[in-house]
Amino acid sequence: MRPLLIATALTILLPLSLTAQKGLGVEELMNDGRPRYQAENLIIKQDPAIDTLISRHILMNASRDGVDGWRIQIYRGGHRTANEDSNKVRARFMEDYPDIQTYRTFDRPNWFKVKVGDFRTREEAAKVFFDIVNKYPDAYLIRDVIAFKNPVK
Repeated sequence: MRPLLIATALTILLPLSLTAQKGLGVEELMNDGRPRYQAENLIIKQDPAIDTLISRHILMNASRDGVDGWRIQIYRGGHRTANEDSNKVRARFMEDYPDIQTYRTFDRPNWFKVKVGDFRTREEAAKVFFDIVNKYPDAYLIRDVIAFKNPVK
């Protein structure tokens, strides 16, 4: 009798404690981190489809390995020794600029590339680019997906 009573109580009470997963809306984004008295002052009236689009945008960006930004490409080679050459260029760059992140990639059919930096804007990249181009004259700015840096709050 007792197990039946416990099972009945759980059957009735458990669904009350569960809630469906709620989508992330504009109001939740705007109120994130605000005290309750300030959050209650913000009232947004809009079409629910906007919240759907924002949620899709957030999910799409979360599935990527970074955000849109800029890098400086210092090497691109497709010849027979490009593999070793790209490693040498990357190693030399890491010695010259130890505080700047480097990335070595291979793009089919036969291009080895060395890219450096994670810059959100072209202006940010340009500041570093003018210093790098003196030592690496073939360097140029490119758009790329960069590693996400969480801004300090």
